[in-house]
Amino acid sequence: MWKQVYQDALFELDQTRFKPKLEAAFKAVQDRLLEVRSDPTDRRELMELEDAKHTIVFLRKHELQT
Repeated sequence: MWKQVYQDALFELDQTRFKPKLEAAFKAVQDRLLEVRSDPTDRRELMELEDAKHTIVFLRKHELQT
């Protein structure tokens, strides 16, 4: 679920839809991180989630500068 929301945000070209999609992706990643951290059976997904979170934070900062 979170991966699709995340990918939708990354590939959004329309600036008016980019920020809301990025926020939705951040929420989906955060929600999933809480689930995975409480039962960290899949280390790979945890790493993917952390990478996605860092990418979203970077994009948010870049968005604020433009």
